[in-house]
Formats: sequence, structure tokens, C-alpha cells
Amino acid sequence: MKLKEILNLNNIKSFIVGNSLYYYDMMIGLPEYYKEQVIYRMDKCKDDCLPNRECINCGCPTIKKMMNPESCNGGERFPDIMNKEDWEEFKKENNIED
Repeated sequence: MKLKEILNLNNIKSFIVGNSLYYYDMMIGLPEYYKEQVIYRMDKCKDDCLPNRECINCGCPTIKKMMNPESCNGGERFPDIMNKEDWEEFKKENNIED
């Protein structure tokens, strides 16, 4: 991936938001429903992004990128982070167990 493709305002914003949420979770803690969605994202990326330790779409560090509420893949692989009620409905519709 070319540096020019990676360095754009959207990716820079995603990097800042993902890092901020990562450290917020370490210090204070994110809600459980949010963490479940991060784990769901990790599962969806277990064969490519996680082993490479960076997002195949944008090149950001994987774990911190997955903390970002916005999906980096246009929702093709996984949706944006949802509120608690929508996440519970999504889990039911997609047979996702706790």
C-alpha cells in the first residue's frame, strides 16, 4: 500500500479515535457491549488483518483500529459500532452468542 493512499484525513482521524478509545479502555473501561463488538471485529479479521498486525484496508494497527466506531470497510465485513440495543438485535439476527 502506498503512503499516499494511507495518509488521508479519514485514516488520520480513525487512527486518533482508535488510539484514544484503546487507552480509554485501558484506564477507565469501555462498556461490555462495545468490547463485544471489538471482539466480533477481531474474529472477522482473524485470517488477514490480525496476523499482519495492521488493517488490510488502511494500514492502521489492528487492535486500535478495531476500537474505532466507524467500520473501515464500508460495512462489508462488519458494521459500525452499534448502541447496546442495536447490538443485542444484531446478535439475535446473526446467531452470535455471548
